[in-house]
Amino acid sequence: MAALLVLTAATPVWSGPAEDALNEGLKLHEAGKTKEAIQEYDRAIKANPKLSEAYFNRGNAHYDLGENQQAINDYSQVLRLNPKDAGALYNRGNAYRRLKKEDLALKDYTASIKLNPDDARNYINRGDIYFDGKRYEAAVRDYDEALRINPRDANSLYNRGNSYLAMDKKDEAINDFNEAINLDPSLGDAYYNRGIAYADMGELEKAIADFGKTIDLQPKNSNAYYNRGLAEAKVEKLEAAVEDYSEAIRINPKDPEAPFNRGIAYLRLEKFDYAARDFSEVIRIQPRNPDPYVYRGLMRVYQGKDKEADADFQKAYQLNPALKKKIQPMVEAAKAKAKQKLKE
Repeated sequence: MAALLVLTAATPVWSGPAEDALNEGLKLHEAGKTKEAIQEYDRAIKANPKLSEAYFNRGNAHYDLGENQQAINDYSQVLRLNPKDAGALYNRGNAYRRLKKEDLALKDYTASIKLNPDDARNYINRGDIYFDGKRYEAAVRDYDEALRINPRDANSLYNRGNSYLAMDKKDEAINDFNEAINLDPSLGDAYYNRGIAYADMGELEKAIADFGKTIDLQPKNSNAYYNRGLAEAKVEKLEAAVEDYSEAIRINPKDPEAPFNRGIAYLRLEKFDYAARDFSEVIRIQPRNPDPYVYRGLMRVYQGKDKEADADFQKAYQLNPALKKKIQPMVEAAKAKAKQKLKE
């Protein structure tokens, strides 16, 4: 969310008790003494109930303290005194967003745009609401307007790229991520989402490189490790995939996807004990998910633990009866492979 508009601390043309209190409040606010600033804004309003700047800045102070409804009340008072105050509309829109009142925020940003069509922040925030509501074409139009005003805004390019990606327009998304990265090479999320686009397009080496760059910039991003692991597994870099899944698990041990896919990688590497351990962990996290029971059952076939394997398959069938017909060929193939290995 863009920063609030802030009234400058200029000295009023004429001075009086209300203006003196307002100026004192601005000084305190700028010094980080927000509660004390509110007391001065209160004093200014008491001295002059029609001083809109005092309501505006008191609204800013309440917003800074997370007191969003009080902020809305003050911005609304500004608009009663001056219905054409675009800044109050923008700020009230921000406060409504904090309260998850997106419809009211949209109305305020739209009204602010009509009064001040060259303030990019209104378009950006309205675009964000459209994006969150899956109204991607509307979001693109707003980010277009933001970029008309500020063509070198990396965040607007990144946001528009996300909208294109959600619309499955991967080429357009990649172009926007490229421009965003050129303007701000530290924008790790742009590398990450470009990696997602490349992975979806089957350009796995490019995806691996982008997830790697994301990790350089965001070393605690478990999703980057996880997705790099998925891409590595698809190009048969299974040992590398195992390492990345392991790092994802270390960062986010409650996510079942990384141990599940690490288990599959271990299966392909024929490290059956390790695979069975991972599927057991997934079962601990998601006991109602039939898939890890199926795969742990397969591992137990390879381990020669037929009774335990059958118990896992039965549990999977209990959770999803349709699986029985689907996985029976896999079970038979695993048993045949296990018998062949015993002969060898």
